[in-house]
Amino acid sequence: MPKYQTNTRLPTLLPIIMMGVLASTTLHAAPLTVDAEKQKDLSITLYNQNLGLVRDVRSLPRINPGQTLYIRDVSHQIMSQTLQVDNAGQILEQNLNNNLISVYALLNAYTGKTVQLARFNSVTGNETVADVLLLSSEGNQALIEQQGQIETVPVNQQGWRFIFPSIPEGMQARPSLEIRSAGTPKASDAVLTYLTSGLSWQMDYALVLNTLGDQLKLDGLATLNNNTGVDFQNSKVLLMAGQVNQPPAPMLRQKTAMLMAESMADSGAPQAFQDYQLYKLPQRASLLNGQTKQVSLISADKVAARKTYHYQFQVYPSLNRETFDQKPDITISFRNGEKEGLGFPLPAGTARVFSPDAEGLKHFIGSATIPNSSKGQIINLPVGKAFDLTIKQQQTLFEKHDNSILSGYDLKLSNSSNQPKEIEITANFHQDWKVTESSHPYTRVNASQLLWTISIPADSTSHLQFKTELKNLLEKN
Repeated sequence: MPKYQTNTRLPTLLPIIMMGVLASTTLHAAPLTVDAEKQKDLSITLYNQNLGLVRDVRSLPRINPGQTLYIRDVSHQIMSQTLQVDNAGQILEQNLNNNLISVYALLNAYTGKTVQLARFNSVTGNETVADVLLLSSEGNQALIEQQGQIETVPVNQQGWRFIFPSIPEGMQARPSLEIRSAGTPKASDAVLTYLTSGLSWQMDYALVLNTLGDQLKLDGLATLNNNTGVDFQNSKVLLMAGQVNQPPAPMLRQKTAMLMAESMADSGAPQAFQDYQLYKLPQRASLLNGQTKQVSLISADKVAARKTYHYQFQVYPSLNRETFDQKPDITISFRNGEKEGLGFPLPAGTARVFSPDAEGLKHFIGSATIPNSSKGQIINLPVGKAFDLTIKQQQTLFEKHDNSILSGYDLKLSNSSNQPKEIEITANFHQDWKVTESSHPYTRVNASQLLWTISIPADSTSHLQFKTELKNLLEKN
């Protein structure tokens, strides 16, 4: 009887056949496109230095191995080297597609290829369309070949238009992230984290000083700016206060992740984060592209304050016969403490000071910059020059000796207002010195500063006179 032989190679070939089928399926799997409609959560952290951190959660279907994923509606100024993608399988490759469609981009893409050229005749009202070879384009002129002849054609001019057969591969209407993944077993929520330019924030303060100059009301508004080219809808907004260095080289992924605070209290109170201060807006907000948004961040009533007048000058070892008429600086000072009505970190920003008149109408009286101020720090704001106070300064003595110089000064202090005023006068020295005579008590602030605090009655004049001995800098030891 004939013997029938079993094909023992079939079990061995089955896995190979199946792998080939899977590979073929993967190669022909259609790319996935995920836009903002698939967004499940969004957080943005804004920095003061044209920098932002975006944490974007997108809902993804199951991804086949090697399948391409296009993620749209990302910042046009994304720093692609900082991009992290979690919960989307092992990332094999990621690209930022920023080749945006435009007339000039299409002209460059179709250089050396056949396109259609349409010409409109305004006299006859007819339009003719012909196939032409696009040779080159530069500025507002294109060079074409038609029926063996070379012609120049205006670009973006009425009556002429190019017709392109299709959008070139890779050219898009808006930027997108192209990701190739090893695949996921099921649908997931992918988390995209990246740094971007185009986001920033700044602080602006409105201070209302009472008529006595000893108390103020403080309101702080945060101004948010979005110039990324994309809208951030219904987002958690965090504001980082402090100076963050931006290295020229690509940042490490771990350091990028450290900049995002995962847990925040649901209030605008600042929280220490690393060596900075992090604020969270109490409610979600939308920050649209090109938009400037202002939100209330800090408010305090009845902050203890002090209004003072300051004048400072330099003491040089030289003769000066000039007479100087000066106005002292008006300075508003307050301490960032709980006892004074504050006691929490203040981000740097511009402070504009207002004060009411006798009828209660508020008037602007000057502005200054509040630096990043921690709890307990004293803040001095020079807001302008005093109108009713005048200081006339002149040198009254200059004598050279073997190893020193004797110098004398007279400062005439005039107060033309109907209230007494107190002026703080600071003398700055640039070499060893000592006071030999002074008409008023003084305080030695440090090795180079001397301070007088002088009260001037209403509508009166006082004189500050003093002499100093300066060590000769040319003396050889």
